[in-house]
Amino acid sequence: MSSSRPERDLVTTVGLLVESASYLQRGIADDLERETGLPGTWFETLVRLHRTPGHATRMNEMASQVSFPPSSFSRLIDRMEAECLVERLPDPTNRRATLIQATATGEDRLLEALAVHEQSAQNRLADCLSEKEIDILEVITRKVRDANAPVRSSLIGKAEPPVFLTG
Repeated sequence: MSSSRPERDLVTTVGLLVESASYLQRGIADDLERETGLPGTWFETLVRLHRTPGHATRMNEMASQVSFPPSSFSRLIDRMEAECLVERLPDPTNRRATLIQATATGEDRLLEALAVHEQSAQNRLADCLSEKEIDILEVITRKVRDANAPVRSSLIGKAEPPVFLTG
């Protein structure tokens, strides 16, 4: 059976998606660090904490969510804690687990960084797409993310896993 539509080159399509996401993430992270001194991984961690109910989460759950190697996540939190951006707390429901929570200083730095992020996202994404294209991109990226997200027991029964910079 022949089709008038040529075969898709999914290698190229996936490559373009990964490459554009990588460039976008690096560009925004560079803008954040240059203008606020806050590394992109710190920003991502603070955003996720801010958007988590109770603004605290278990270390292992956060490590599985951020775009940073899980084996290095504890050192990342050590550095953020040394800068008074986060604090470790005992988990009241599991004494073997540790929670991380943003401090008031961390929340202040996040608010500063969000303004920079917003402008960088405008310059790097929104200025090259129409409103309709942005709406379509959001639908598509949520669908791809949800289809490929690792299954985590902590997310069972929740409508949507926490995500980097989306509501």
